Amino acid sequence: MLLVLNLTSHSMTKRLGCIFEQEFFAQALRKGLEVFCPLGEHLPQDCIVVNSAGRKFNVQIKGTEKARLGDGTKTIKRYRFSCSTGRTVKKPLDCTKVDVVAVYCDDIDVWYLIPCMAIDNAVTISVYPHVEGSKAKHERFRENWEIFKTS
Repeated sequence: MLLVLNLTSHSMTKRLGCIFEQEFFAQALRKGLEVFCPLGEHLPQDCIVVNSAGRKFNVQIKGTEKARLGDGTKTIKRYRFSCSTGRTVKKPLDCTKVDVVAVYCDDIDVWYLIPCMAIDNAVTISVYPHVEGSKAKHERFRENWEIFKTS
């Protein structure tokens, strides 16, 4: 669901983050999962997902509106996500506190559900759902809702 809002950059980023989180919550509920949200923004996870077997997953949710060109050397558009903590010094996510990173490509309504350990300490990742036959590293995690079925 692509939205066009007239806000400052920071407030737009925060608002879109909330929208992407709500999109994830709705999709998880549709898939029969339970979603619990901690209060505040000081924790490393955005929510806790619980499957039918009672297994809990700490989930960090990321999203972007559309694919963009890379750093000038890239000719293929990509959906790029920050998978880091910290405002000034970026550090990789702590996979002892986050189990799954859910990344959302808003304009084409595609989710990637990636085990934190598969991110390999990267502070950014890119996905290419619009590239037919993509062999990108994280492509195998596209719509990987089965990750939550693990007992």
